[in-house]
Amino acid sequence: MAQRMNKITPIAASVALTLGLAGCGSDNDGNTYVPPVESVTSSDDAQFNVEITGKAVKGAMKGAVVSVMTLDETGQSVPVAFRLEASAEAETFTGEATSQDAADAAVEASKIAGNPDALVTGDNGSYSIYLEDDFSGPVYITVTTAEEGDDSFLRCDAYVGCGTYDEAPEADDVNDGDTNIEFGEWYKADLELSVVKYVTPAEADTSGASGAAGDANVARSFKANVTFLTTLVAQALLEAEGEVDADAIASTSLNTVIQVLGPDAAVLLSALIGDLSNGGAVDLSDVDGEESLSQGVLMIAQLSSSVQGLPSISDAIASIKAGIAAGTLSTTDIAATLQTAVSSTASVFVAIATGDEDAIKSALEAAYLANNPNASAADIATFAENSAGIAAKAKEAKDKAVKNGAATDAELAELAGTVQEALEELGCTGDECVAGDDFFADLAVALSAQIDASSTELSALQTSIDTAEEMLADVEEMGDAVTDAATAIEFVAAVAALENEAEAADLATATNKVYVQAQGYVSTASLLVAQSSDYQGIEDSATALQALALVEVENVSTYDAALAQLVLDAEAAITEYEIEVEAAKEIALNTADVADEKKAAANTAEAASTSALADAQAAVDSGDDAQATVELVDAAVTAASDFSAAVDALELAIEQALEAATEYEAVAVTEADMAEAADLVESAEMMAEAAETQAELANEQLVTALSLQAEAELAVATASVKETSESLSTMTVLTSTGGDALYDTAEVLFDVFEELADMGNSGEGTSTTHPEWAYDYSLDDLTLMLTNSTTDSMITASAAYQDNQLVVAWGGMLNTETAATVELVTGDVASDALEECQAFADGTITDSTQIDSCLVFTFDGDVSADTVDDAELTMTQAWNRVEIMDGDSDFMGTLNLSGMEETDMAMLELAGMSGDLDFSVMSEVDSSGDEDMTMLEIKVNGDAAMGYTLSMSGTESAGYMGDVKAMYDGMMMTFGTATKVTNGVSITYIDDEVIEYTDVTLIDSSN
Repeated sequence: MAQRMNKITPIAASVALTLGLAGCGSDNDGNTYVPPVESVTSSDDAQFNVEITGKAVKGAMKGAVVSVMTLDETGQSVPVAFRLEASAEAETFTGEATSQDAADAAVEASKIAGNPDALVTGDNGSYSIYLEDDFSGPVYITVTTAEEGDDSFLRCDAYVGCGTYDEAPEADDVNDGDTNIEFGEWYKADLELSVVKYVTPAEADTSGASGAAGDANVARSFKANVTFLTTLVAQALLEAEGEVDADAIASTSLNTVIQVLGPDAAVLLSALIGDLSNGGAVDLSDVDGEESLSQGVLMIAQLSSSVQGLPSISDAIASIKAGIAAGTLSTTDIAATLQTAVSSTASVFVAIATGDEDAIKSALEAAYLANNPNASAADIATFAENSAGIAAKAKEAKDKAVKNGAATDAELAELAGTVQEALEELGCTGDECVAGDDFFADLAVALSAQIDASSTELSALQTSIDTAEEMLADVEEMGDAVTDAATAIEFVAAVAALENEAEAADLATATNKVYVQAQGYVSTASLLVAQSSDYQGIEDSATALQALALVEVENVSTYDAALAQLVLDAEAAITEYEIEVEAAKEIALNTADVADEKKAAANTAEAASTSALADAQAAVDSGDDAQATVELVDAAVTAASDFSAAVDALELAIEQALEAATEYEAVAVTEADMAEAADLVESAEMMAEAAETQAELANEQLVTALSLQAEAELAVATASVKETSESLSTMTVLTSTGGDALYDTAEVLFDVFEELADMGNSGEGTSTTHPEWAYDYSLDDLTLMLTNSTTDSMITASAAYQDNQLVVAWGGMLNTETAATVELVTGDVASDALEECQAFADGTITDSTQIDSCLVFTFDGDVSADTVDDAELTMTQAWNRVEIMDGDSDFMGTLNLSGMEETDMAMLELAGMSGDLDFSVMSEVDSSGDEDMTMLEIKVNGDAAMGYTLSMSGTESAGYMGDVKAMYDGMMMTFGTATKVTNGVSITYIDDEVIEYTDVTLIDSSN
């Protein structure tokens, strides 16, 4: 806090003294007394230890200008004091003015005056700033590249490219020298991205010291990545012109993600949706491994990459922002353009993650055509010429991501498919744009799973850290025990080995990943708790994980500091005992031994992968047990991924061995040492060449295993479709027997009604048109009971004339010729059931699931008992709650029928359960032509059925044909073609198996 001090200036003091001697009031000349001018001085000691660090990526923004501000209570940006390094000690700031408030303001101004003149991002878009220890509130950060006037650059991570250069740059290791801005190339562009990060008050923040940089001077640390999505959120917050806090950021982030990606995809962002700045800063052309490629992170990266491939990034952002603000994004032109771009990016990434360079090349060319439908033949040819090079760079980028620990090969392959499915349909419409209880429940489930996974990962890291600390302690003891050259050599070699182990483990990056993830979990959990206190347990788990992760971050920071000290101690021992050559030799030999061990491990992994792949191939070729085949293929994918990881570890060990051997060669003196060192160098170089070949084999086996996996999964899906077809084939009673029974029953009722119209007001007897049916009726109250002594069937009906309709509430038990029983369920009280049917017929009740069995005859005009004989029937409709029992496929559900005389159209709709099968049937018959045209569609519900749909249509003379479809890999796919054959249906499946389902009457023109 500012220290306040009142003081009298020298001038004021001398005036006061003179006046004190001369007395008060006016002098003899009549001059008026002027009181002394009081000045106020304020001072404050400040340290800048609140770290804000992140990356600006769209791809990477290199040398971009960074601006740092805060936001006032109206959302307006105002300056804030910051530094580029954490304070080691306090700075004192003073200000002087005529009032306390002005003096305090002068102190703050002096802090801001100490801000750096310029701040630009690093080569990967990274930046770090440090705010005052007691700072809390929103930080508004912008990152800007310019087409002219500075050294800023933007890297293209759009697979189809980012436009063209005005003038081709010189060819180098990144740019190929042509005028096309291709994947991975740097270019100049005007672009501004931004983020608003809320810094919580110190007492409310549980993050403690940062472990990101291992700086003891950092009191608190926050991640604030700058991406496409954070820019949309930041601009929405500023335009709202209100106070910005963590809740405002969370709600704006949620709304932005749902409108851009849609609610289902938003759930996959459970780790980030409360604060998008915690992740997603991934340049697909250069993945450094600082962030794991989770579903959410990969989704953000692909979205950002897709936007970069559009003609103007800034225009696209402006259009998307406007669509979000209006709540109409999904209906805009930019939404359609973005959907095409995102779908293309996702398809290319699937090829990168699962295929070879030829597959990537094909996917790239398809993506180019999709994104450039008006491209000239010359442009298409040019892209095709360059696509092989782009494919190679994309493949290299993926391999680097795996090597840097962003994900394993197997994880990437699975993630690619998941993200592609999530990005198939961007945006939202209507009510789905508003996050409701169901959305938050799904979000809670997804977040809990993420927390559990990170907790498991942290447990494994804790074990690794404990092991590393034990090894460190052992080496420290060796250092303490150094007494001569021999023990010094042993100590120095142990330190070198420990350094190499630490490089391979990279515990600092691994623990910091979990810590930053946990910060995101806490933000999302807070968003959930704001909706309902029922989610408090999730927030508690996230907070606990964050605290545990921070402990390990600090442990690793301490470990790294201790290791750095050991390195200094080792260097001192080399000097003290003059063992430069001996130590270099020992290190080189030991490191070569480690490389040999890694080589043996890679060979073992290769053998396991080769064997697993052979087993998987044999299983796929046999075509036997599909599920067992999937398990073998999955094992092959895992083995190939492990093989690839083992080769990565080998390559690092070889790199370390070559470096050690080269250093030994540089200091060797004797011929024997020089020869030995040369041999070690040559051996390491030969191992490196062999490892490169082995890496190619690992990649080939992975691609093959992934291909087999896709084939096996398709086989399982096909088998599932066949099982569903078989289940349906046993339930013909639902479509033919049940339908025929209801059609026949409706016909009996109508004919009997006509008969009774010419008879007395009540009576009983036998129908003349249907002599198997006996009746008992009353025309006064329009009730009827029909019995069939032959089949033991019974029908009850109560009816009423209503305008141009005869409305019937009916029920009964119908025993068919096929021994099936059809029960029409009706209400216990006939009058109540009829009233319900009337309300449905006139539209008072609109949901047919809320009524029992009703039959409605519609005529060409108003009808009554006196006029019904002369009226013309135009339509017959039946809504029925039905139970059908045939011994094999009992059914409970609804069976609705309608027939229109004018158009000669008849429709049947059936929905319900038969055993464990939940399905629906839609059948339509058009009799307006010379021959009936029939359409049939059967859908099976439930996840296991995969959206099974059997569709057929045609005529008796031309035949009936159609297909069987089901959901696979996120889209409806055709699994077979269907043809009506005599007494059944024949389906030819995609595996070329033809199955005839006999004794099936799905389509019967007699209906």
